[in-house]
Amino acid sequence: MASHDLRFLQIQATKEQGQVLPGAELMDFLTSIEYVTAISTSGDYPEYILCLKYQDEDAMDKFGNMTAFEITRIIEQGPGYSLIQAISTGPLPMLVHSIESVWLQTPSLVSSTNGLFMTVHGTTKGLKQFRDGIAELLPPSIKIRISKDLKADWIAAPQLPTRRKEVIELAVKLGYYSTPRRCTQRTLAENLGVRQGTVAEHLQSAESTIIQSWADQAQ
Repeated sequence: MASHDLRFLQIQATKEQGQVLPGAELMDFLTSIEYVTAISTSGDYPEYILCLKYQDEDAMDKFGNMTAFEITRIIEQGPGYSLIQAISTGPLPMLVHSIESVWLQTPSLVSSTNGLFMTVHGTTKGLKQFRDGIAELLPPSIKIRISKDLKADWIAAPQLPTRRKEVIELAVKLGYYSTPRRCTQRTLAENLGVRQGTVAEHLQSAESTIIQSWADQAQ
């Protein structure tokens, strides 16, 4: 099959819209759940590598009790995250699994802050079949796009460390990235109660992470 016959479908739902999505209860104890790669797409159920992020260490026990997932291996664990291998029987993964000519793709994740972002790769016919299927699962207000290439304006934002995220969110709120700028790094430092040099380091690191993520996903 020629590569030009393949398309990307991307779904975006806000946190509020995500309350009615299948598996929304995951966000009661997870910060995010991100698809990394597929282990198996044959058999009755798909098996994926997933990255779970959380603040409560009891989150893994709660996740293990979910009927939509079966953990088959814990690859790595650290403070606030687990990299796992798991069978998924939720309605959205199973819809992808039931259509031979579509495949789950990165970036795909559910975040307690940003809601759902899902990418599916497949043939035009397969994606139409998938789109017809999700119409029965998702509210009509949720955005869906089919395109030949991944669109940069739909790129999922990378996860940032908590403090770095606070700095860049304040910078956006106070107009540091506006043209012309409405605040300085010194203003941000005063609001945060830290040195200006600390603010500069956080902004530079966050900007580097975001730009690199955009470049990697837009290739």
